[in-house]
Amino acid sequence: SAWQPLGTGMISQVRALTVYNGELIAGGFFTTAGGVTVNRIASWNGATWQALGSGMNNDVRALTVHGTELVAGGWFTTAGGPAAGYIARWDGAGWQTLGSGVDSWVFALGTYNGELIAGGNFLHAGGQAANRVARWDGAAWQPLGSGTSNAVFAVGAYGGELVAAGSFTTAGGEPALFIARWDGAGWRPLGSGMNNDVNALTIHEGGLIAGGGFIAAGGGAAEHVARWDGAAWQPLGTGLEGPIYALTVLDDQLVAGGVFTHAGAQSAVRIARWDGLNWQSLGSGMDNTVLALTVYNGEVVAGGYFNTADGLPVNRIARWDGVAWQSLGSG
Repeated sequence: SAWQPLGTGMISQVRALTVYNGELIAGGFFTTAGGVTVNRIASWNGATWQALGSGMNNDVRALTVHGTELVAGGWFTTAGGPAAGYIARWDGAGWQTLGSGVDSWVFALGTYNGELIAGGNFLHAGGQAANRVARWDGAAWQPLGSGTSNAVFAVGAYGGELVAAGSFTTAGGEPALFIARWDGAGWRPLGSGMNNDVNALTIHEGGLIAGGGFIAAGGGAAEHVARWDGAAWQPLGTGLEGPIYALTVLDDQLVAGGVFTHAGAQSAVRIARWDGLNWQSLGSGMDNTVLALTVYNGEVVAGGYFNTADGLPVNRIARWDGVAWQSLGSG
């Protein structure tokens, strides 16, 4: 069989994935992984799940690596025991705060110009006004202009600028429909934007890829996914028939995860790949929503609400070996 069980998976949903110090890091709402108590964040070394200290007291919704540290954001107010305002960093040995943190959910983390960027639905960072997006300069939190009018769900860098996406319709006080770019001094739109939420961003073959709940981008039809080439939005074929929550790239393939079941006429159940010309399924897909994607050891890893992948029990996290899904645990 192409399936190989690896430990026993998560007891509840996986919402964020990244790779840190050669290990896969998963964050979410779970309190056990592989039967081990982990409290909403865990590391997978290829063989076993392990805790990162005593973890968090509530959801982890975003993960990134900044310098030599792993950074987690979410709905938690403690990390490793001490108070942490919705964001914390792991130095390999313990959890540390980033100043006084922020005052509400963190949904997105990334890096721009060497600084950590956090996005969410907070209104203050480090005690000062920072509307839903802020930067950590290593010592203190700083706003990015007047921020955005509603939640930020994804951040990334493209073309020397920071890109923020989410449920907002203005950035820096100017119209920017669900996506905007920050050049270090001010916010600007990316064309005419989208007609609904943008949940995920990545770079594929030189273009910025956005995925979400939208069905139009730049005024044209774009079913839940679109590509920005620096000047205009383009669809990716017929797109996907339901919302996208996660994007990643393996080799030259773009991988999207969400709640969809089709790409055009092709069956693609909650996960699909785009090779630059066509959408294709990855096996028979998942039995429930995919919320997070990353690449670990040359394989795509997916996390979410699902219990099965290709009909096999995987419990909310699985890896694709290029042929079939492999479980990372079962319970």
